[in-house]
Amino acid sequence: MTDTTAETARLMKVAEAIVHEMDRQGVAELLADRGFKIMDPANVVIRAADGDVIPFRRPSS
Repeated sequence: MTDTTAETARLMKVAEAIVHEMDRQGVAELLADRGFKIMDPANVVIRAADGDVIPFRRPSS
């Protein structure tokens, strides 16, 4: 299995887990209707799991 294939499989497993959790909470259909893109948070989850620091912007005072 190539690295690209493994990365894609990992991304799909994470996306599936997020969708499952959203469905469990009853918001999956609502988010789908509003055009929510699941791959964006899935990529962030993978980056966080790999130890990448994810900066959060603070509101300017």
